[in-house]
Amino acid sequence: MNKNILVIILVIIVIVGLGMVGYLFFKPKCPVSCDDANACTKESCSKDTNYKCKIDSVPNCCGNKYCELGETYETCPADCLNCDDNNECTKDAYDYHGQKCLNTPILTTVCCGNTVCETEETYQSCSRDCPNCDDDNKCTKDSYDYHQQKCLNEVIKPCCGNSICDKGTETYSNCSKDCPNCDDNNKLTTDNFNYTTQKCENVVTHYFFDDFESGSQGWGFYNAIDGGPNPSAWTLVKEGGNTVLRGVNHNFAEISGKGWDNYILKLKFKIVRGSSQINFRNNFFTDEEITHRYIIRLDDSNRLVLAKGLNEREGIYQDLKESTASYKTGWHTLEVRSYQNIINIYLDGNLLIKYKDTQNPILSGKVNFETGDDTEFLFDNVEVKLITQSDVVYP
Repeated sequence: MNKNILVIILVIIVIVGLGMVGYLFFKPKCPVSCDDANACTKESCSKDTNYKCKIDSVPNCCGNKYCELGETYETCPADCLNCDDNNECTKDAYDYHGQKCLNTPILTTVCCGNTVCETEETYQSCSRDCPNCDDDNKCTKDSYDYHQQKCLNEVIKPCCGNSICDKGTETYSNCSKDCPNCDDNNKLTTDNFNYTTQKCENVVTHYFFDDFESGSQGWGFYNAIDGGPNPSAWTLVKEGGNTVLRGVNHNFAEISGKGWDNYILKLKFKIVRGSSQINFRNNFFTDEEITHRYIIRLDDSNRLVLAKGLNEREGIYQDLKESTASYKTGWHTLEVRSYQNIINIYLDGNLLIKYKDTQNPILSGKVNFETGDDTEFLFDNVEVKLITQSDVVYP
């Protein structure tokens, strides 16, 4: 046999021998043990697992970290949650699909703690479900609306403190919480509260008002001889607790200003002695017209005369109308309403004279008081008020 062939055969035999020895020595095999010390797993190892440990969960086994149907917290706390929320108003269960607890409120019966304030429950009986509807306001009726599940605080009318000035029951004097003080300290306005708009209304009703309690700053005092100033003839005195204007002898006391056209003149007077004239729509000192004033004569004869100056430069006067009245003693109220050419004269609330001047009527002018010789008159509460057509009575 060829020597070379023999060598090749020997090499092949050596290689094959070494391979068999290596295979026998390094042959694949499973670990000694695949046990993970978990009763809920099944361990295996084989050629099918490529000689590696395979660990499979054992179904329906407490300890496999999965809460399975049939298991509960009581039977398997290792896998299942404790779903008891300590609330008797919920039905506690475990959702095996979602792997979570379900705590469903029980709504089929009244139950305090189910988060729903039910008809038979109140804040006092079940504060867990029902809110406290008391708003600490005595002017609201507090209740709970079970349908809407919310508090109702209905405003009580009338009630002092409800932020509404209630008509017929409340004013500033008895409920300043709700009603404003509408007094604007202006004697020329009438102050009222409008219950509809809930606002004060200060309506101008006067051109002038003076009760002399604060002095006589709104007046001018003149003598009858030349019209010059004569304040000494007019003084403020006390009469029955009131401050009044006292005039003596033949002098004038005139309301300052330009005068007015249509107005109501109202005043109180008292005769001590002598006579006096109330002049209205008066233009005596302007000398613009010859016919320049209406006159009301008062004296101790109990005659009340309405007159008119026709041409006082010549001393011509005209008596327009007169009435008898009792005013010799005590205080009396005189009211003169002049609207366009209509004149009404009231004494103590009684209409004595209705007159319509159709001959050159005087339509505007001032107001003044004129005392006669050897006279003493007292005056108080002098008002010049706004007038409308409805305030006069036509002759």
